[in-house]
Amino acid sequence: MSSIQNINLLETLLSAEQLFKLDKAAARHQEQSNTNFDIHSLENKNIEIETTQGETSSGKYASETTLIKRTEDLFRKHLPDYKIIVSARTFQVSPSSVVNNAWIDKMMQQKGIRIKQIAFDTGIDRESISDWVTGKRSMSQIVKAMFYFYLK
Repeated sequence: MSSIQNINLLETLLSAEQLFKLDKAAARHQEQSNTNFDIHSLENKNIEIETTQGETSSGKYASETTLIKRTEDLFRKHLPDYKIIVSARTFQVSPSSVVNNAWIDKMMQQKGIRIKQIAFDTGIDRESISDWVTGKRSMSQIVKAMFYFYLK
């Protein structure tokens, strides 16, 4: 399976070896920075590519400008006569990623909300709410989102 979506659109323009090299270079970007490429169209010496960066283990993310440059550099080597039109989507950190036990405790104190009130408003049993607030039970992303939007 190719690391570039719709790479088959380039089969009439590039040799099998060139396609392999392009795909291998794209795979490196995918492995190192979780960057994915998707060819949307190829018309009149124009190639439209969407570049998306997903979440990385390092927490370091490329800017939109950097993603555009990487995409142009990657494809220009193999398609020098084509105008490369890139739409880049950078990774957006979830707002609920700030939620942890300390954040919940701080927000509950600021707003004067008690565990009993959260349980009443959400329909979740008090024991579960208490376990999440005290850290006895780990929180899934959905639980973090619930606390974030409830307490923000």
